[in-house]
Amino acid sequence: MTYKSKFKDNLSIFDTDKFEKDKKLNLIEKLLDKYVIKDMDDWKDVNADLIITDPPFGIDFSGKNGNYNRNVRNVVDGYVEWKVSEYDRKVERLLEVIERNLKKNGQALIFSGWNNSNIVHNKILQFERLKLRGKMYWIYNFAPACKRKTSHNVYEIYWVTKGDRWIFNNRCSTHHCREGEPNLSTFIFKRDYKINMPKYPTRLPFKLLQSLIEHFSNEGDLIFDPLCGSGMVGIVSYMLNRDFIIGDLNSNGKTVFEHLLHHYLSKYSFG
Repeated sequence: MTYKSKFKDNLSIFDTDKFEKDKKLNLIEKLLDKYVIKDMDDWKDVNADLIITDPPFGIDFSGKNGNYNRNVRNVVDGYVEWKVSEYDRKVERLLEVIERNLKKNGQALIFSGWNNSNIVHNKILQFERLKLRGKMYWIYNFAPACKRKTSHNVYEIYWVTKGDRWIFNNRCSTHHCREGEPNLSTFIFKRDYKINMPKYPTRLPFKLLQSLIEHFSNEGDLIFDPLCGSGMVGIVSYMLNRDFIIGDLNSNGKTVFEHLLHHYLSKYSFG
């Protein structure tokens, strides 16, 4: 069943020409169908070239905490956190999802906050059907206020491959590669906050995903995220002429995805 847009009666962000409006609305309906409300365990045989995913943190996170820089009234409900007691098994299941949905020589980038990163690292090392090729770091501009311990503003990104061949391009079109010599272990990108829009508790910034997708895939490749939340992996993939399929258990994530699609398609005049 086709997902119906909630924006049919609000076309002011688009061109005044009716043909262009209809064209963009049809495009958005098509892209919305690539966001599937689905448990990660139910995915199989996607045959993706690249998987990018940011799993739940396992820290009783809701995205509505008062120590985060956001209007909590804009944060949608339904975020499914992983319990600390089940984190080992959840990560193992995620690796199984990644392995069975990659092409023979596909690869994946797995984000992890610092709290349970050791679990992710150990589970990857123990998982014989995927190979850990490296670890990168995303340094960003905001960390929550913490009373008991120093807060961190660094994400770890685990790079794993399924086979002995993979894609890696030495350059991307962001400042990561255009300003000086690129550091291929550290990515410094600010969080790009969206004011007065529905928000998902977590969202990766456009430019960070742009850099990673350009480095680790080619045009026409299929990009997959089984824990997509706001759907940014899909949006950036489309903008960079990649195909994509994404999914999440939380139907409210698809609502955020729709708002973000309208924002970025209008901003960059794609479509």
